[in-house]
Amino acid sequence: MLRFFRQNSFRSLGGAQGRVLGIALALGTALLVLAIFSPHYMSLDNFIVVAMQLSFIGIASLGMAGLIISGNVDLSIGSLFALTSVCAALVAKSAPPLLAISAAIVLGGAIGWCNGAMVWRMKLSPLIVTLGSLAILKGIVLLLTGGYAVRGVPKEFGTFGQTRLLGLPMPVCALLVLAAATQFILARTTIGRHLFAIGGSREACTAVGIPVRRLILGMFMINGCLVGFSAALAASRYGSASPSFGTGLELDVITAVVLGGVAFAGGEGSLIGVMLAVILLAVINSGIVSLRIDPHWAEVLKGGALIFAVGLDQLSQETRERYRKLMAMRGS
Repeated sequence: MLRFFRQNSFRSLGGAQGRVLGIALALGTALLVLAIFSPHYMSLDNFIVVAMQLSFIGIASLGMAGLIISGNVDLSIGSLFALTSVCAALVAKSAPPLLAISAAIVLGGAIGWCNGAMVWRMKLSPLIVTLGSLAILKGIVLLLTGGYAVRGVPKEFGTFGQTRLLGLPMPVCALLVLAAATQFILARTTIGRHLFAIGGSREACTAVGIPVRRLILGMFMINGCLVGFSAALAASRYGSASPSFGTGLELDVITAVVLGGVAFAGGEGSLIGVMLAVILLAVINSGIVSLRIDPHWAEVLKGGALIFAVGLDQLSQETRERYRKLMAMRGS
């Protein structure tokens, strides 16, 4: 039985290869259009700016990818991003930068764990629980700040987010390291295989002794930690934190994850596809600005991409189900 789950997890990981290729082609097409109609977009400096902007969404997408693969989702990450960035900025006013960043990570992990515990204990849909958390956290941020940005953060706090390594901004370096680690965990470890198996069939995993509760709670917590770290990086990079930080983040992240080939129902996905989708959406957003098109079109495209990706997943699942039924009828 365990052998079945291992094999199934690898098939799930590789099942999104077609989507990865499609996203790569779309990204190449978008860059080609920009190279023709906006040649200045193709400069190295502009690519670094785009990479820095997408890094915060990219880091948050890593945890969300693991959550959705396991059959869960967290809609509260936008408000969580705002709360943890404000927390980091407030702590940085009276404590060392490392402590401020650690506080944001711990707070994000604690809130993520609480979301997971409510989902597990109350047997409610994660959509409902985390939607409620989104509203609660947003209210707490506004109560803490009065609706104003947190300013006057010490320069030492900004040093971390504004540092460059090998010419790359720190947020980009952090994304590269965390993405490589996440890919290794999902593709090469028992934990990764179990997450895919849980997304495929939680009941079957429980029956064979996989620690489903521990993994789900841990995934919610890790997702919160990554959002907190991304928020602390943003506050450090910009030298301030605002209640508006993270607005729309949940849409950006979930769109990138699902568009990248992670099945919204769980059990299937590719982190490479997710990262390519993050890049594609960032190129579209920045390209629209570069081509002087109404920026509101970016929201239209993101919403359309999310609906398209979820619809494609649903059609794929229905096709596979019909194929299984047909094979079962032939076998009988």
